[in-house]
Amino acid sequence: MTITERPERSERSERADAFALVRTQSASMPSSMRAIADAVLEDPAAAATTNATDLAGRAGVSPATVSRFAQHLGFANFAALQRSMTRAVERGIHERESTEIHAGVAVDDDVATVIAKVTEDVRAVMADTRAALDPHALDESARKLANARRVVLYGVGASGIVARDLHLKLERIGIGSSIADDPHNALTLASVIGEHDVLVLVSHSGSTVETLEVAHAARAQHATIVAITGHSSAPLATTADHVLLGVAGAESALRPAAMGSRMSQLAIVDTLFIVVAQRTDERSQPLLARSRDAVRTHHRN
Repeated sequence: MTITERPERSERSERADAFALVRTQSASMPSSMRAIADAVLEDPAAAATTNATDLAGRAGVSPATVSRFAQHLGFANFAALQRSMTRAVERGIHERESTEIHAGVAVDDDVATVIAKVTEDVRAVMADTRAALDPHALDESARKLANARRVVLYGVGASGIVARDLHLKLERIGIGSSIADDPHNALTLASVIGEHDVLVLVSHSGSTVETLEVAHAARAQHATIVAITGHSSAPLATTADHVLLGVAGAESALRPAAMGSRMSQLAIVDTLFIVVAQRTDERSQPLLARSRDAVRTHHRN
């Protein structure tokens, strides 16, 4: 196995919402795939029932591009993507409120408008995160973390804040974890872990050079790699064993993508931690109680 190869991952969970994936992944797609995304979102119900050839015709691309589009989203083929779209239409979750409040914060917005726009963006990011996050991938990631001999976490910039948050949570329930503070430290830690260990990497773009180097170092040691990222076809996602997909939400001059992706990543981390705590309940509950008691006297009544 080369350092860029990973074991075969199972097909994206049937519960994943295809329309949320299309909506949040389209910006990073080539123009031909963006045309397919536009056609899908213009008429979700039709996309859920049409065949690949007809969808290709509507988008002005080849049927082969439609197949690559489905794979870009993490599905084995267009038929798997279509099954997900059909279930989403049946549940009515393809519909999304569209109002001026999503227009982004402007320099001359008053404070009340800024509050309204930012909080609405948070709501939209959480809704898309819920739809895009694969329950099967999260469950498998939690299983690996619960049984890991050692956990190493790393992220660059804002992603590092998210990695540290998970590190602190895992420490509270007795799961030994290390947080790398710089690329050299991360490479060192990744080089000494093995097949019974887990490396959790946080990167919205999934293409940060330092993060990819760390992933390759851990892959060479046969460690399990969990990626928290915003792009299912990014290099990090194709290297990882388990991909927890987040979203960035609306972006503007005053609200960079890192703000939305951080909220999405933190929601993923919280969910992951809770599932790990469920799996280790017998030891987690006493430890959580002791950690609460340890700082109780440092709070004023």
